[in-house]
Amino acid sequence: MKKLLKHLRMVILVIAIAISSFGVSQAKAATTNQTLLNTYGGNFGRVGSCVTLAQLQDPATLSVIKQRYNSITLENEMKPDALLGLSPTLITVSQAKALGYYIPSNYTETTVPKIDFTNVDKVLQICYKNGLGVRGHTLIWHSQTPPWLFNTRYSSSGSYVSSTVMDARMEFYIKTVMSHVHSSNYGSVVYAWDVVNEYLHSLPTPALPASGWFKIYGNITTSPQYVKNAFRYAYETTSHFGLTNKVSLFYNDYNEYMESSNIIKMINYINSGTRYCNGIGCQSHLSTSFPSVDYYKSALQAFMNAGLEIQITELDAGAPTETEQAAYSYNIMKAICDVKKSGANITGITWWGLSDNVSWRKKNNDNPLLFSTLYVPKASYYRTLDAYTNVFN
Repeated sequence: MKKLLKHLRMVILVIAIAISSFGVSQAKAATTNQTLLNTYGGNFGRVGSCVTLAQLQDPATLSVIKQRYNSITLENEMKPDALLGLSPTLITVSQAKALGYYIPSNYTETTVPKIDFTNVDKVLQICYKNGLGVRGHTLIWHSQTPPWLFNTRYSSSGSYVSSTVMDARMEFYIKTVMSHVHSSNYGSVVYAWDVVNEYLHSLPTPALPASGWFKIYGNITTSPQYVKNAFRYAYETTSHFGLTNKVSLFYNDYNEYMESSNIIKMINYINSGTRYCNGIGCQSHLSTSFPSVDYYKSALQAFMNAGLEIQITELDAGAPTETEQAAYSYNIMKAICDVKKSGANITGITWWGLSDNVSWRKKNNDNPLLFSTLYVPKASYYRTLDAYTNVFN
């Protein structure tokens, strides 16, 4: 009897291994010779990942990035706090003009904060030399913006400036940053800007006190004048450089599937008169528990029906198990492909990180990406390719 039980256990083990191996081979069989770059990259135009300067400077990591993607978004290096610093370095207006900064005609102050473009310039050069596009992320955001930017004399202890003064500061910042990039020898790599990030989610909370934007401009609405101004400043810059048909300007937000109606209302307001905003950047930080695939797909269809350009800008999907993530990833990516095939102007997909071990969600053990480490693809990677194949081939 013991020998029989031992034999049965061995048979069961062999069968289990065979089933497991068959499942893996089936997942991979449909994706032979396919990559994210030659599938999604070819059909959607841009396929990318969130990266850091250090990752771009590492030859091995850069090689992998180039094999998989044709676009990158910097995780932090282009955000306001990275360019402005935690405390200001003030220079005179004349010094700023000598550096090529844009000073609006209604700018009444005698100083401006110096902007540190060191890391941005390094990124632009690396991407230019390696055939990578760049999403400019992000110009205006209630988070990761130094509080002193909103105070009188740019002081850490000053009172809030008026909306008129802040409008001039915002125009200075947006036009200086964008002009620096697009006048660079390497600036042609930037094909999109997240002009305003997460405005509809900028209400103060106990965990996130009111930002300077909120303090100066007031409550959240679907017709925010300063947001429209931000897009106007950005549009005027792309127009100055002759780039309005080459560089798209986006409103970027998370939980976009819950806010689709308000997002469309706000973009319609921004575009009343002149079409300043090209479309919506869908962050799409998803989980298998929420949103449902149908709910997510309905938001994309709403954006499509509103005539908006769509980019999936920060995609990841948490799940309790890798198997569940793979199934969910397949269904989400199939939904994206279905909407694209039906006529949606979806022009890019960016996963928010190269692999789970560097994901911003790793602290929650979500493991939300397509690779567990840089060189190790997961089942969700193969199912993502399967979704493309099953819609377009």
